[in-house]
Amino acid sequence: WLKPRLAQALQWAASRDSSAKALTPVAIMLRCLAANLPRRPAALPGAARYSAARSRPDAAPTAGTTTTSQAWSDVELPGMREPPPFIRDEEVYSYLTPGIRKTKVEDLATQWDSLGFQIRPLNGYVKYTYQNRRWDMGTFVPAPYILLHINSGALHYGVSCFEGMKAFACKDGMVRLMNPALNAARMQEGARKLRMPEVPTDMFVQGVSEAVKRNVEFVPPYGHNASMYIRPLLFASGEMLGLAPLAEEYTFFVTVLPAGGYFSKSGGEEGIDALVMEHHDRAAPHGTGAVKAAGNYAADLEPVHESKAKGYGTTLYLDAKERRYIEEFSVCNFVGITKDGKYVTPYTESILASTTNKMLQQLARDEGMIVEQRPVDFDAEIDNFQEIGMVGTAAVVVRVKSITRGDKVFKTESFETLSRLRQKFTSIQCGELPDKHGWMMDVCPVADKQ
Repeated sequence: WLKPRLAQALQWAASRDSSAKALTPVAIMLRCLAANLPRRPAALPGAARYSAARSRPDAAPTAGTTTTSQAWSDVELPGMREPPPFIRDEEVYSYLTPGIRKTKVEDLATQWDSLGFQIRPLNGYVKYTYQNRRWDMGTFVPAPYILLHINSGALHYGVSCFEGMKAFACKDGMVRLMNPALNAARMQEGARKLRMPEVPTDMFVQGVSEAVKRNVEFVPPYGHNASMYIRPLLFASGEMLGLAPLAEEYTFFVTVLPAGGYFSKSGGEEGIDALVMEHHDRAAPHGTGAVKAAGNYAADLEPVHESKAKGYGTTLYLDAKERRYIEEFSVCNFVGITKDGKYVTPYTESILASTTNKMLQQLARDEGMIVEQRPVDFDAEIDNFQEIGMVGTAAVVVRVKSITRGDKVFKTESFETLSRLRQKFTSIQCGELPDKHGWMMDVCPVADKQ
């Protein structure tokens, strides 16, 4: 099968004029081979398929729709999608990645309880591309790199949003995700705000599940204080110059890594100290603060590093308009337990709603607690909190033992209620308590790490 096509490639190259010299011999052969490879390669053993409803053959694709079912592939090869037409004077370049030293399971055998929160190259990541007003079927990419146009909308204008979620090895031997539909909905809100095509919920869940399955041996075993952290990312990979017209290409990918707590293990119980930001804002009213836009986190870089240099563990932001109402900690929601036992978390239009916070609120209601999500006046109410915590996917719940504003220091003495809610939450995650609310979703059996 290959010989006549290689001969065809050589014959074709010889017949081209001098403009073909811009193409490397490998590129020439790949171009020729791409025109002859089957459109749908055979499915890999055990590979998952992502099926989408087939629309009328004559119907034009709409934003957010997917193409018809196609097998997953380990790499993106010629023939996976329609080969581009050859233009006489176009040039093709190939790029090599830097050397990649991938993590091995045996490297982590003694580290499951001390993983920390860091990037480790694993088997690969899942990638989808949006072109011609439709999402492709996705591919699994083994190298932790992406080829990106230098004028992409993400690089120049911050057109990017992401999610954070986790997969857990449960007590019964099953790997599960926690409430992925919540994350899919939040990413869709971010896509609308940043004028990107939405990732359909079923595609989002399928991509996350596939990324976990393809790296399942790196899901920390049950019984360790760790999980697989999952980072879905949506961004404008196509070129943009100015804010109009919008990019025509977008990329959605899912990366995973084994992780412990975002903060040190001692921080969760002993607590950390926070500093109120008087001269920095996280987000402006009516801006992008309520969605998980990548640029929101850049605003915290200078303040959080300056705060840590002064000996504080994190930052606390008040509303940008009046410097009166509590908004968020650096990367987490603010949660307080009042002296009369209420669960209180701030609400403004600039706060990103934590999925973890939403589920903790439900657990608090299950216990009969009063839950209030409302504006919280810092000066008027801070002394009324007997417990304060930072809540988020990576952090879960971390105790805040003090908050400093100017020359005043406000301290908390307890962490009993938030610690109890956190214990229930994490017990549901790993299958030790019943999942009464149907939050957990099966992905696959755990991998044998022997």
